[in-house]
Amino acid sequence: MVGGRGVRLAPESQVREAELFTCVEVAGEQDGEALVRQASAVETSWLETREVVELRFDRERERVQAVRRTTHHDLVLAEHSARLPDDGRVEAVLLEEAATALDRALGLDRDPLRDLGVRLRFVRAHRPELLLPDWSEETLQEALPRLVPGCRSFADLRARAASDLPAELSWAQREALDREAPERLLVPSGSRIRLDYPDDGGAPVLAVRIQELFGLHDTPRVAGVPVVLHLLAPNMRAQQVTTDLAGFWARTWPQVRKELRGRYPKHAWPEDPLTAAPTRRTSRRR
Repeated sequence: MVGGRGVRLAPESQVREAELFTCVEVAGEQDGEALVRQASAVETSWLETREVVELRFDRERERVQAVRRTTHHDLVLAEHSARLPDDGRVEAVLLEEAATALDRALGLDRDPLRDLGVRLRFVRAHRPELLLPDWSEETLQEALPRLVPGCRSFADLRARAASDLPAELSWAQREALDREAPERLLVPSGSRIRLDYPDDGGAPVLAVRIQELFGLHDTPRVAGVPVVLHLLAPNMRAQQVTTDLAGFWARTWPQVRKELRGRYPKHAWPEDPLTAAPTRRTSRRR
């Protein structure tokens, strides 16, 4: 009913097929709804109506949608999709929704922005004197109004953020970030292996085959922090996790060598890994 009250036709009512009706006699309630004993069918054309275009955010599709509603007072008679208006209302709806789901809206939970964000947090934690940008929630909330113009969906916003947020780093800031928290680390074999930076700003992880580190005496460091080495066996599973490579070679390598040599006899397992040539090959040359 106009006004929002629920309504139910009584069994004795003769009006059954009409889409709209007016209540001639309302007699009490049933299950919380007004019980109409007498009704009269009404045609839409008899009513004073108005059309309004309303904007809403479709959370399943993650985009702003426009809906054209035909109403009689507060009663919605029809509803259809409409073209989005070319004005600031669309951005306002998107901005409001994005502010409540910042990670998803900006793509902070996926690369490349996730990678950039965790690297920035790592450098800020261990090299605060470099004064790299703070991608805190407060800072990113402040950046939202700069990002939403022209966007209609989270997909649009993620694309804008992926291009605009990294561009806000100066050349000097980018150089410092790449120096102190590189995406990849060069190992003795010549491979450049991706570092995995944790969200909490802790030490990054380098997962690398043992043979690729032959000849390397000490644990690599980034921003002065020893990386966590996941030393991989030929099956690409971590045989040892350590931040003390020198200690691994000195104390643990003999036992690891014995075990892996028995399981993978075609691979290189030198007695002295510090004088052996590093290799990316998975087995000895025949």
